[in-house]
Amino acid sequence: MPKSKPRKKAVSKKKQARRAEHEVNAMLRGETVYFSDEAEALLTARGWISERDQPGGPDQGDAWYWMPSQLPAYLEEGEPVPTSVYPSSEATFVAQLATPDGSVPPDAQTEYATLAELEADLERLEAFRVPEGAWTVLNGGPSQEETPADLIDSVTEEWELIAELIHFPYAEEGPRSFAAVEQAVQDGRLTEYAYRSVLAGRNTAGPAGTALD
Repeated sequence: MPKSKPRKKAVSKKKQARRAEHEVNAMLRGETVYFSDEAEALLTARGWISERDQPGGPDQGDAWYWMPSQLPAYLEEGEPVPTSVYPSSEATFVAQLATPDGSVPPDAQTEYATLAELEADLERLEAFRVPEGAWTVLNGGPSQEETPADLIDSVTEEWELIAELIHFPYAEEGPRSFAAVEQAVQDGRLTEYAYRSVLAGRNTAGPAGTALD
């Protein structure tokens, strides 16, 4: 991170999987991974970000992320993850709601026997936000001196960079404006995948919504 505002995660905090636990689960159950062209078409049409677009592709199977639910990257609670969906077999699916620490408590996970069942629940999944009181940004977030370009040039983990750019307090113009992000894409300093993820998170992000029951 820029020297003006170091935001290193505490080493004592347990490292959580940045993307949904589907990657770990896939490795634990062997080489079997699952894909669904039908779910890919359905979810990407609604604005979900697909693992297929991730540089390197879906090496652990399909997964989709609802970026408006992504919290800032550097939290007291741990490493946040967005709401995600992945196929658990050739016909079934699992959804995991966003959490501030990467965990998946039982009430944050839902299993669906068919794609139709998942589709019927998408509005609930898309409306969910982690309640504001359930997470705390380390050191208060970006300083007044930091710019989007500082983040792009210093944050090496793409998922962290995406989260920070979604929540950056952009100015209307100047070096702290969103134009700096667009320029970074043109310059090849920010991937198209990251840019689309940031746009998805910013264009449809709303106030905190439904919490876990």
